[in-house]
Amino acid sequence: MTIKPVTLESIIPAKNTIVNGVVIDGYVDGQPMQFVRTVDNRVKPAIGTTVHTPYGVGVVTRYSKSNRIVVAITAFNDDFEYVNVDETDIYDAQEYVSSVARCMNSGVDSDIETFTRLYKSEVTGRLSDRNEQRMRQAFVHFDDNEVVVGGSIKPLQPTDMVVARIIGVERETPSERKARINRERALATKMANAMLMVDDAVPPDVLAEMSEVFGD
Repeated sequence: MTIKPVTLESIIPAKNTIVNGVVIDGYVDGQPMQFVRTVDNRVKPAIGTTVHTPYGVGVVTRYSKSNRIVVAITAFNDDFEYVNVDETDIYDAQEYVSSVARCMNSGVDSDIETFTRLYKSEVTGRLSDRNEQRMRQAFVHFDDNEVVVGGSIKPLQPTDMVVARIIGVERETPSERKARINRERALATKMANAMLMVDDAVPPDVLAEMSEVFGD
């Protein structure tokens, strides 16, 4: 299966259709496809897609470890307000997103510390280049305008890009085709031999046709 971004409007819906044992959502350029979804079962917007969140309009930058979208807010919502638990502070959208990003980064720092402790060299006390790369890919800090968004984004538009899983239609390789033909010929021969055991079961012209198609 291939994962690729496609526009919603390019998808021809298909209901109750199964391809290669998979229930598909539709077709893209004639290829069966299935939506990739977030943890809350929403269609996953592709990276770079503009989305509307309670905090403002932003762009999808990546996906969280919990399979939610990470959005960089580019235009904050002036009407957004967040009152803290003890009602001593009110945050606007930018302040709220920034505070959440700081909290998320504390968790990222903790993960980095744990990873380093587990995988650092006992000789140098440092990570190898490979483990350093693994760590940077696994634990990414949030910019102060980035926030993890769940199911609170507005519905996507037809021109928006989403992530689709293309369901490949299985094709025979030359060796698979040869093996299938051999099986079919063997079965046909077996059936013909069984029929020959019955007198006058197969007329001569039918036998000749079978011999031409399947070989002697």
